[in-house]
Order: sequence, then C-alpha cells, then structure tokens
Amino acid sequence: MATEEFAKDPGLSWSQLRAFEACAKLLSFNAAAASLNLTPAAVRYQVGLLEARLGVRLYDRQGGRLALTTIGAAFRGRIVRPMQELAKACADASQSATAATLLLTVPPLFARQFLFGDRFLRWCDANFVKLDVTDSRRDLFGPDQIVAIRLGAEPIPDLSKTPVLAVKLVLAAAPAIVAKARVLEAAWWSKQNLLTPSVSEAAWEKVWLALDLREQMVPRHRRFSSYAAALEAACAGQGILLAALPFAEREFGAGRLARLSKIRISSPVGYSIVMRAEVAASRRGRLLRQRLMTEIRG
Repeated sequence: MATEEFAKDPGLSWSQLRAFEACAKLLSFNAAAASLNLTPAAVRYQVGLLEARLGVRLYDRQGGRLALTTIGAAFRGRIVRPMQELAKACADASQSATAATLLLTVPPLFARQFLFGDRFLRWCDANFVKLDVTDSRRDLFGPDQIVAIRLGAEPIPDLSKTPVLAVKLVLAAAPAIVAKARVLEAAWWSKQNLLTPSVSEAAWEKVWLALDLREQMVPRHRRFSSYAAALEAACAGQGILLAALPFAEREFGAGRLARLSKIRISSPVGYSIVMRAEVAASRRGRLLRQRLMTEIRG
C-alpha cells in the first residue's frame, strides 16, 4: 500500500510549491513575487492552482498580507524538508554532470581543419571535454554524454541536430593523372577508378551532367567507408576523387592533388552537431555547441 501511495501522482508542480513556500516565508504576494523574480499575479495564480488542486484554503488574505491557515501551516511543515532535499538532489546531480567528461567525437579531417588549434584544445581541457577523433559512429544513446560531428546525419527522435557546414565537391586526382586527363571523353572515364566514400556516391550523377557526358558509361567505383582513406588513395594516384572543400585544401596547396575541372558541386549532405536532447538542453551542451560554431565559422 505504501508503494502505491508513493507512486500516485498528486498533480502538483514545482512552480506551485515554490510559490506557496515563498508566500509562507514572506507572508506577502508582492514580496514573494520579488524573491522569485515573478509578477504578483503569477504568484497568486500558482497558489490558486495549488489550493484548487488540494481542495483547501492555505492562506487567509488580509488586505495586502497573508496568514497561513491551520491546514496551510501543517502542509508547509510536511513539505519544507522534502523540497529542500529535492533542490539539493538536483544541485548535486547537476554538479556531477558538470564534472563528468563530455565526449566530443569528430571525423579526422574535420578535426584537422577546425579543432586542432591550441585555443580550442585548452578550452576542452578546462571544460572536461575529451576530443575523440574517429570515423566510427558512437552510440549517442549509451551511458556516456556524447556530442558528435556527423556528415549526413538523419533526423532521429530525441536527438538534437544543428547544421554547421555545407560542403562543396570538386574533381581531383594526383597531378600525374590530371596531366593526362581527358575529362570530356566518356571513354576515358570508363577506364578510371572513382574513389567513392558512401556519402558522395550520389554526387557523381551531377558530375556527368555538369560535364555534359551523354555517352553510356560503366563507372568503376572503388568504395570507401572513410573519406580520409579515399583522400589518401587519391593522393597516392589510385583514382579520382570528389574532393570535399575545405578539407582537401591542404592537399591542393601541397601539390599532392590537382583539380581535373573547374566545376563545383554542392554536396547533398553536410556536417551537423548531433547530441541527445537532454545534453543539448544542458548548460554544457549549449556552451560546447556555441564553441564549436565559433571555431567552424571563424
């Protein structure tokens, strides 16, 4: 029986109880409102809801002053300590969450482009954020608090998704391949290896349209689960890549890659910051999201 009574929802809210306690302590709607940073009307409304829910009058109104009724005084005596314990439990839980490490998982090329600066790494250390550079996708619904940078993240219930970077794709290959390229000939393309991460495969159709290649081709896709691996293969002369800007800029600058054409194609997918909804709503989640957007957008 005790368990059933405990489990029964009394239908009260923290706002109602907090307004009641402030009024009981200060014996004035105006003073209670000032202490809670609310309007007197809002405090009266919350107290009225509580009295209506309980079916009793908790205060006698005497002009601008309040006096607890006998039932009101007894009710206050029973709830003061539990309210204090609940507030302390919430504060302790928040403090524990603040001290726990927040895992930030980021694809290698994204981290290289935006997040390896000393300023950001020092910020992570000071705020208990651990940078995990990997192409693996972590389980965001596991026991750890995880924030992920993901390419092509699909909307998922209970996950917060914030788009942060659109990607442009350009045709690229090792300079030795580019020097002999015949990009307007379908026969030449049929002999090439297309280094294709899964997220960019659909973009090749846009390439054929942009190059106005109307002849029938049988592309030779060499598929990669990692864009970083496909980029290295392209630099090694193993085929042609739809290189993502800005991530391939270092390879172009170092002469490891060269462009096959001036065309630029908008990627069908972009990068987003993804985390559980409760992490996104927390102060640490908001701060990390703001910091990431600052680093990415300069």
